[in-house]
Amino acid sequence: MNLLERIFRYQIVASLVILLLGAGLFFLSVRYLIDEEVNKELLRSKVKVSWQLRHIDTLPVYILQLGDSLQLQPVRYPGKMIAVERRMYNANERQYHPYRQLIFYEQVEGQWYRVILSKLLDQRQQLMKAVVMTVTFIVALLLVSMLMLNSWLSERLWRPFYRTLNALDKYQLEKHEVLEFSRTRTTEFTQLNQTLTQFTERLAASYQNLKEFTENASHEIQTPLAVILSKIEGMIQDETLSESQLVSLSEVSEAANRLSRLNQALLLLTKIENRQFLAGTEPVNLTPIIHRKLRDLEDLIEQRNITVSTKLEPVGPVMHQALAEILVNNLLTNAIRYNVEDGKIEIQLTPGKLTVCNTGRPIQGDPELLFERFRKESTHSASLGLGLALAKTICQVNGQTLTYRVQDEWHMLTVTW
Repeated sequence: MNLLERIFRYQIVASLVILLLGAGLFFLSVRYLIDEEVNKELLRSKVKVSWQLRHIDTLPVYILQLGDSLQLQPVRYPGKMIAVERRMYNANERQYHPYRQLIFYEQVEGQWYRVILSKLLDQRQQLMKAVVMTVTFIVALLLVSMLMLNSWLSERLWRPFYRTLNALDKYQLEKHEVLEFSRTRTTEFTQLNQTLTQFTERLAASYQNLKEFTENASHEIQTPLAVILSKIEGMIQDETLSESQLVSLSEVSEAANRLSRLNQALLLLTKIENRQFLAGTEPVNLTPIIHRKLRDLEDLIEQRNITVSTKLEPVGPVMHQALAEILVNNLLTNAIRYNVEDGKIEIQLTPGKLTVCNTGRPIQGDPELLFERFRKESTHSASLGLGLALAKTICQVNGQTLTYRVQDEWHMLTVTW
């Protein structure tokens, strides 16, 4: 639910509450005023009736208004004067009518009488209902008009904010963009857009500096590493070295080689995340790539006595050729490296899906953590812990999905597009 919808919903609830409370208070107010007026009329009639009872034996008709009635009931003792509202049955019309009654006591020739003056309220209540309904309808119409006007104005006034939000949603730091917004007549939105423009300027500059630093550092590290490896190779050829010195030099060489491969992998990962590889325009056929990589890894497969079976169709996703090579190589290398001796690998390539299955050992922990950098299931010395992270990044930048699941004895990595 967006901001405008929430505001509109609160306004509707508040308007309904105000309308109901207002209508109720207005109804009670009108009813109170009518009761007061009727009471005054009854009191004026009481004065006339009391005067007539004290001076003559019969009452003239004109002292009461049309629809009013008078009742005299002899009682032994007088009571307090009260005004009440009652519903009385009309036998001729066979229905009840509302009456306002004034009950008081008068003494005539030594006898106390309870005098009941009744005034018909039918017309007054009909008038009250008509007035209340008319006023309520006018207020409701006014509230609906205000809600519609407010909704239209809110949508119009908040339009620059949503344009800014849409621009932020599409913002890509890898493109080194600096967001520019059109001018608005709202001061707050103008300040917001200016702040975002300055923020993206600083962000793009910082990102460019970080990118250049990473690439330069990775590139500059390669040269001293190559010198170190070259020197080590030269020293190993020295026949005067003892066996312990040769073992130490081999360990240094292995560490330097590992550092070189790690540097190259991180540099490649950075370039992929920076989208420095152009997006492909045509599908890449993965079948020849898989066959070529299997031939490259043939020695390692035979060394571990792994059986490989393939079921390949000449299909593949739209992506850069070099990234397709890296993706296939990492998936196959992972399937071989984490397989068991005399294990199996099955590769299936169908339209929209590439699945690489291997009979590796059960993994420990959350399977999703396998795609994190430097995450290794074991302390295998040849693994950098970047293979699946690299494959995951390649899939993400090309709009593909890489998933992992275990079924029976099989570990399955699936790329879908």
